[in-house]
Amino acid sequence: MQFDPQLGVFDPVKFTKEHPLSPEGFLFTYFPSEDPETPHYHDFLEIGYCESGTGLFYVDGGIIPFSGRCCSIIYGGQVHIAQSISAEKSLWHFLYIDLGKLFSGYEALLLNATHALHPQAYDFPSIITWDTDPELYKICEAIMAESSRCKEGHLAAVQGLVVAMLIMHGRYMKPIDRPHKDSASLLARLGEVLTYIGMNYMNELTINEIAEVAHTSKSSLQRDMIAFTGMAPMQYVHHLRLNHAAAMLLDQNVGVCEIAFAVGYNTLSCFNRKFHGEFGMSPSQWRAANAGARKPRRGVR
Repeated sequence: MQFDPQLGVFDPVKFTKEHPLSPEGFLFTYFPSEDPETPHYHDFLEIGYCESGTGLFYVDGGIIPFSGRCCSIIYGGQVHIAQSISAEKSLWHFLYIDLGKLFSGYEALLLNATHALHPQAYDFPSIITWDTDPELYKICEAIMAESSRCKEGHLAAVQGLVVAMLIMHGRYMKPIDRPHKDSASLLARLGEVLTYIGMNYMNELTINEIAEVAHTSKSSLQRDMIAFTGMAPMQYVHHLRLNHAAAMLLDQNVGVCEIAFAVGYNTLSCFNRKFHGEFGMSPSQWRAANAGARKPRRGVR
């Protein structure tokens, strides 16, 4: 399942019971660009792990800074895209999994022990860092190793690993007591404007300009943005700027003033005030609290 062609970035994947994984036979390596690509979604499970680098991951309107090793678990229907924030691009590996074709018959009962069949009923983190859960990272890495090597019995091995991964990820899931937003229909209306904001948030933006790009009224835009991201349009702009800044602050060699101007603030005082409102501390305090979070780059294996 993909959006209208101008909103999609990946070709549909053809799965069979014999080949429920993509790719098979090699490890897919991806270096997200500094320029935001188009948000997209699938009707299959996507897992990934980042070996190195710093960037932002957009999932269902949320913005998640990442640095160093982490893993991603994206369920069908979740709108997402990854972005690097420096010329030294982050290093990711991804794998697509059709759960329906991987698990059939008796094996399908294993999925009942997970929340994977109804992820829309839960709130959960889509990105898990190595420091938070190294075992979950290792399982994602092991699943992709089995898929890339295709040794005897690799599908049976992947079945067991995927169930373990989904159970472990399910421990982070909390039931929601509100109707789940229709991400697909919202993105159909917001895809163009979200991409525009993602490419221009560091520039001067106004609500009138954003509404014009969205081809809608300011009130309709605000309603859709709040439903999709939980934020009004200009709140989302500042949220994106500040999360980008937080990721940049992990580099001790870049000055706070330089970061403030790079993400779109004309004065340091405005940047400090907005940053404190977002994170509850000043940029310098955030940098000190997260010193050492940026891992050195590892070579491609």
